[in-house]
Amino acid sequence: MGRFFIHNFGCRATQADGAALETLLSNHGLEASSTAGGAEVVILNTCTVTAEADRDVRQAVRRVARENPRASILVTGCYAQRAPEELAALPGVRWVVGNSHKHSIPGILASSGGFPEESKPCHSRILVGDIAAQRHFLAAPVEEAGLDRTRPNLKIQDGCNHVCSFCIIPSVRGRSRSAPADDVIRQVRDLSLRYREIVLSGINLGRWGRDAVRPADGAGSTSRPRLVDLLR
Repeated sequence: MGRFFIHNFGCRATQADGAALETLLSNHGLEASSTAGGAEVVILNTCTVTAEADRDVRQAVRRVARENPRASILVTGCYAQRAPEELAALPGVRWVVGNSHKHSIPGILASSGGFPEESKPCHSRILVGDIAAQRHFLAAPVEEAGLDRTRPNLKIQDGCNHVCSFCIIPSVRGRSRSAPADDVIRQVRDLSLRYREIVLSGINLGRWGRDAVRPADGAGSTSRPRLVDLLR
């Protein structure tokens, strides 16, 4: 049985991605480690909004490779989507998986059969595709508040349709996508049995629902749900 450890960098949406990954990996029969030193695979779920964020990731890769040289390192997230070859060149990195293929990580690790040492390739495998073509985003049922302890973080939206000259986010997160309202409401009802407060997160949260279309009413017209409708 291979053990994995996830280190999240950046915003609440990235934290939510990490929590979803942990749930999905556990459902695939893999075991979470409480430390990077005790893991056979270390997953770095990255941010890339600034040069400093990129530098933090590179330092983390080198630290893991130095302190746990037997571990395989998988780098995913926004930095992996933006500069996969740069990350693949770092020592110890076995996989670079962009946001476009983040949903494939459980299958990648489960198929590694417990991560035996002799199976390590001498070069990294890169899985990065067209993020703008994505119509769904990584999500898994939120069961606990995690490190926050008191407020579960529920991601309900991903991506951004704006093309601002100063912002890298649309090119690494893709277009705006929304979690279905029924799924969000079901999770909120479940979490409300144990928590008094829930954080709804997203990359451009106010765009929730704009990519969905409500069924036509009696007059034959359609409308797009908005965040305020979900909150109500």
